[in-house]
Amino acid sequence: MAAAVTVIRVILERMGAPYPIPSLFSVVMLHTILGPIYFAVRIGRSDIPKPYARQFALVAIYVVLARAMVLPTYWLARIFHWPENRFAGLWGPDVSDLVGFVIVPLVTALIWIVSSIIIGNAMGAVIIAALRRNKPSNEIPQGFA
Repeated sequence: MAAAVTVIRVILERMGAPYPIPSLFSVVMLHTILGPIYFAVRIGRSDIPKPYARQFALVAIYVVLARAMVLPTYWLARIFHWPENRFAGLWGPDVSDLVGFVIVPLVTALIWIVSSIIIGNAMGAVIIAALRRNKPSNEIPQGFA
């Protein structure tokens, strides 16, 4: 899903679509909000032991993989001097190859990875707790057996 969203966004940006349209295809939304909510609902409705550890692991893996799919777009933006604001600092007369190809993309990825893990897991923990608290019990109450 993240790969498709990444490709669609780049195509829309390169075709000159007005800013709000490509921004609808956001990998950040996937790994910060939608992915963690999906994982939390699935975990909250199940009997998986250690649900919060599972949520943490799933969100961490998903966000790292999703951000890895975005890295090539930063490299292409550096090579072809794409003008979008999200690629600021990748190219220009004073930007070295190290900064444009490595430092800016990796620092950006690190910032999104850390923020998404914090936000996604906080949101996921609330959802898991709510679903687990309201989950009907399969046990028969005492006195009714």
